[in-house]
Amino acid sequence: MLAGQKSESEAKRILGLDGLRALSVIAVFFHHTGGTLMKGGYIGVEVFFVLSGYLITSILCREKNKSGAIDFVGFYIRRARRLYPALILLLIAVAAYCAVYNKYNLTLETIPSLLYVMNWYRAFEWYDAVLTGHTWSLAIEEQFYLLWPLLLSLLIWCSPRKLPLFIFSLILSIVAWRTYLFLGNAHLSRIYNGFDTHADALLVGALLALVSTDALRRVGLLWVPALAFLLVVLFSQEITDFSLSRYGFGIVAVASAMVIAKVVSDQNSMLVRVLSFKPLVWLGTVSYGFYLWHYPLIQTVMYGGHDPILGFYGGLAYPIPFLVGTIFLGTLLITSISWYLVEKPIINYAHKKTSVRSSQIQVVS
Repeated sequence: MLAGQKSESEAKRILGLDGLRALSVIAVFFHHTGGTLMKGGYIGVEVFFVLSGYLITSILCREKNKSGAIDFVGFYIRRARRLYPALILLLIAVAAYCAVYNKYNLTLETIPSLLYVMNWYRAFEWYDAVLTGHTWSLAIEEQFYLLWPLLLSLLIWCSPRKLPLFIFSLILSIVAWRTYLFLGNAHLSRIYNGFDTHADALLVGALLALVSTDALRRVGLLWVPALAFLLVVLFSQEITDFSLSRYGFGIVAVASAMVIAKVVSDQNSMLVRVLSFKPLVWLGTVSYGFYLWHYPLIQTVMYGGHDPILGFYGGLAYPIPFLVGTIFLGTLLITSISWYLVEKPIINYAHKKTSVRSSQIQVVS
């Protein structure tokens, strides 16, 4: 068994991670409203990256340990089944908005998001999407999902024992490349949005998934200063997402990994009990949908100007706190509809189908 891997039952549900997702997506929400409450809320994306790297690597290594191989096709199908339904629903709404109001470029607001290449559109400034620009982070994650199973399988085949060293080397390579681009005066949007310059956060999570339980516990001991650092960045008025491109947003990823290590390695801690607060767990469960919907709602309600159909003037007519609260509740409402009517039924159907197939295999064997 690869180091640090838990049994299947242990890895399926880790208390506290949903709460961490919830706090991260709340931070991102307030960052995108443009206020000063959580100006550093962009760190929520870094937390998501580290979490994704950790969980995906755990899943892939568990499958490798159990069956002796990684089912690439099955993995890609599961990812598409989880991610595409909610995304397609969003893009239909965005397309309808663009068509009805004759605003923005319908094609460029939807197709780059659908193909998970929005990060490159932003990196090279081909198009600055108004309603779907936030899908740059989803694009980076999806590009990681596409490449990582293949690369991980190759690295395991080459030398399982040296796998953590390989990943650490990849992280250092990305940091070096990012530094080279920065010193060469590359535009900060290129550095921030590029997969090749921002994938180190995902790899930090992958590395976390491979360390031994004892090492995980030792890393988790640093969670208090790590959390303090994240809170300083979160509420800072000076440290921006682009300024971290200078100093290395990989630092945020490492701090996030320390907090995640504490959550994973000490399920009885006060931190986990706080993160297991039921409303946080629910929001964490639906955080993908919340992330999808919050940004276009902010853009249309706060910055969209006069709406001739709905009859409001956005930020020009109402107090900002009222608008932010309304958008937050509206996002929760649409997210709930998406979750209960689209995403969850598809997930349940897939689980039921998998269970039936597993029982049939057991009967045959």
